[in-house]
Amino acid sequence: MCTVSYIPKDNGFILTSNRDENPLRETKPPQGITLQNGELLTAPIDQENNGTWIAATDKNRVACLLNGAFIKHERNLPYRKSRGLIVLEIFEYESFSDFVTEIDLHNIEPFTLVLAEKDKLQVLIWDEKEKHHQVLDTNKPYLWSSSTLYDAKMKEEKLDFFNTFIEKALLSSDKILELHGLNYDNAFILDRPQVKTVSITQVVVNEDETTMNYNLKKEAVGA
Repeated sequence: MCTVSYIPKDNGFILTSNRDENPLRETKPPQGITLQNGELLTAPIDQENNGTWIAATDKNRVACLLNGAFIKHERNLPYRKSRGLIVLEIFEYESFSDFVTEIDLHNIEPFTLVLAEKDKLQVLIWDEKEKHHQVLDTNKPYLWSSSTLYDAKMKEEKLDFFNTFIEKALLSSDKILELHGLNYDNAFILDRPQVKTVSITQVVVNEDETTMNYNLKKEAVGA
């Protein structure tokens, strides 16, 4: 849940997420869940907390989580809920905008949420104290990186790599997976003793359908 790209395309978009995590942490591959409103939700499930970092519905709505930077505010209570559970709760709201306005994030760890639809792209940043809401241009590409794992220099290097790649490549879904390091390691791949890029998940939204492609990195053990 630590490097996310958004690439616009005709009648939709491609959102791709690299998950950087302890490779021993177990995860179920994408599961289908029918929501109360009848939408079919698809999401891989983290077995430790039963949440997720990315979810999409058959109505072309996609939510993707990145961990945020820790900002030291005084806190008297432990964190009350996993951020991964919030990703699933998003779809209980009538709209993403309603979620942003109404969700109570008191005592939730900081995060960045990318909320993508065909006609609207929103970002919600929670810093443990305030919500910061952005509405972005759906016709432009974007790249986000986790603040807890990547310093400013690493983020700049990834952004330079990203911009150079999208200028030169015909951006099919396969090419974007290549950009994210599916077949070979590059600036998008994290490889540390306890934290590695364990999977790459891609959601492709077209005019009439939404598909999720979940890929394990071969070097990862328990992703």
